[in-house]
Amino acid sequence: MAGRVPRMELCAVGERFIGAVVGAVAIGAVLLLGRLEFFPDPVVTVTFLFGGGLVAGLLTPGSIRDGAVAGAVCGVIVALLIASAITLMSLVESSPQYPPPWMTFGFYALILTALLLPYNAVGGAAGTAVRNGVRRDGTSGAGERARWVGIGIGTGVIGGSSFVIAFLGPLILGPPLAGGFIAGYSAGPRPEDGLEAGLVAGLFGTGLFLIPFLWTASHTTGFVAGLAGMAAVALGLLFPLLGTAAGVAGAVVRASFGKEQDRNLRGPED
Repeated sequence: MAGRVPRMELCAVGERFIGAVVGAVAIGAVLLLGRLEFFPDPVVTVTFLFGGGLVAGLLTPGSIRDGAVAGAVCGVIVALLIASAITLMSLVESSPQYPPPWMTFGFYALILTALLLPYNAVGGAAGTAVRNGVRRDGTSGAGERARWVGIGIGTGVIGGSSFVIAFLGPLILGPPLAGGFIAGYSAGPRPEDGLEAGLVAGLFGTGLFLIPFLWTASHTTGFVAGLAGMAAVALGLLFPLLGTAAGVAGAVVRASFGKEQDRNLRGPED
């Protein structure tokens, strides 16, 4: 029995990774067909942002959070592959307009990861939600509902802060910390549960938060467009990390409160 549990965990990780790889292949196929003009640009754009994560989530068993993680992994895989392809093109063309290969790879990897990771995480969560609804194998107990409510509130805190960003100033890092903490506290007393919930809330919230930045970067020119793009990359990489750390902190705080309540219920020991 003891050896069976690690084996089951390895199988779950393997299924999650397979779903992420298949999702990445799906994005590549749609991009190729888009270049061949089989699909219009809006279809290619939506698939690029959400489609791979959706496929990964459909192939990932478990909770909605598992699907979100699989979608995020899919987004990272696609970002690294595209960055590698651009770097190879720069080496083949040997054009002076390209910087050194390592700089080219790092630049595009950062930008594409900040763009693809949160949105494919949303697609992965949606895919697993559909899978669980069809197969009716998702966990729907009170604990799972409470975790999901906490993730939803945390996502709203992070994403909604984009409407008041002009008033946040140096407190811009507060929303992912608050949202991740709420999600982690709702997930349960185990740090690993808080880590996963904080990560998912951070990814979902970042996806919502970046919409105004991406719109500004794509519909304006000059300094404003460049500033919005740089801010989107920086915050897109930083917010999920802060949300994850705050999620762990939330779970730890809940565990400490639980222990204190147990001691109060038992009363003073002789």
